[in-house]
Amino acid sequence: MSPTEPPEPRESSASPSARARARSREELADYLIELGATLASYGCPSYRLEDVMRLVADVEGYRAEPFALPTGLFVRVLPKEFGGSGLPDVHRMTRVSDWGVDLERLTLVDEIFNDVADRRATIEEARARIRAVVAKPPYWSPPLVWAATTAAGGAAAVFFRGSSIDVLVASIVGAVIGGSRFVLGRTPAQRLLNDFFGGLFAAACAWIAIHAFPHVSPPIIVVAGAISLFPGMTFTTGLAEVAQKNLVSGGARLMEAAVTLLLILFGVALLAGFEQMVGEKMSVIRAMAEPQSGLTLPYQAIALVVSSMAFAVIFQVPRRFLWAALASGATGYAVTALATRHLPAHVAAFCAALAVCVLANGLARVTNRPAQLFQLPGLMLLVPGSFGFRALGALLDEDVGVLAGFRKASPWPSSARRSSSAFSSPTW
Repeated sequence: MSPTEPPEPRESSASPSARARARSREELADYLIELGATLASYGCPSYRLEDVMRLVADVEGYRAEPFALPTGLFVRVLPKEFGGSGLPDVHRMTRVSDWGVDLERLTLVDEIFNDVADRRATIEEARARIRAVVAKPPYWSPPLVWAATTAAGGAAAVFFRGSSIDVLVASIVGAVIGGSRFVLGRTPAQRLLNDFFGGLFAAACAWIAIHAFPHVSPPIIVVAGAISLFPGMTFTTGLAEVAQKNLVSGGARLMEAAVTLLLILFGVALLAGFEQMVGEKMSVIRAMAEPQSGLTLPYQAIALVVSSMAFAVIFQVPRRFLWAALASGATGYAVTALATRHLPAHVAAFCAALAVCVLANGLARVTNRPAQLFQLPGLMLLVPGSFGFRALGALLDEDVGVLAGFRKASPWPSSARRSSSAFSSPTW
């Protein structure tokens, strides 16, 4: 054979058993890339996804080296023993073009993975089931998700100690944002517009409300109404991935969260600029002059149930796990209410988040289901995205003291800011 001729494939001279093993390895690689892409598109963290792929390969008698990103997935499958059979490694890659949070589908894919790992299903059966999961319609219909987004905005206003008018206007903002999500949520570019217009509409509603009802609180209306837009889970997952040394994936998620917050803030800033042009006194970004008492405890209890169920519907939690969403939300609420009586606000928030995560991981071990299923509703009630939103608002206002965490502030840039207690609720 001349040096210019390509070498013959090594598999052609291998034994029949070796050829069968190579084909099995390719089938495993196809299954792993399909499983991993499905998990990634429904909100599974990269470190968890990579662990799953390695475990499945180990069960099948191979070694997998996955590399997961929010937008793509790579995997290399090779024999367990270094050197192996002398056959070439099997490589696969795929693009993850669309991703979000769908806990019902994530739970179904997790069940498929467990069945394969326990030898209750073959790889061929698992791939067919995964395709069926991808093709099925959402567990909760779009009208119910829209209603849940509306309810979440109003319930969040209760937790932020808003008045009944604040709750009403925040619900209207949530309704419009929920409707625009279906209109502008078809492509990634349109989703960016949804974040921008969501912030703009929330600020516009606050501007109209403060002219009609002088005692409303614009910060409560905007943050509560747009709560479904805040990338709290993206930010939390990004931090977890960085802590797990998945630096590329974690950095990408943190950047995604930052861009989302900036788009919402730009929508608010656009209306603020319009107010300056027409000679207004920045009414939309002013806070209340006096502390607000908020609604009473019975209303907060109702809001807790409503918000827990609303976030469960938004994130497609299966009906049989709705009790877990309520338990997660109640845990965050109760721990925060108790901790703020004796601890600083940031320590109380840490205690609440820790309690929710401990509960979620405990339930995950008992039920053998993903921890996100029990964790997400409770974490959303802690509103991690709103803290980043307020920090960016302080940055826009060049308020370094607030940005560094030295003091509290309204989330809006204003040259004539008054003292605010909109975010100093004893329960949040």
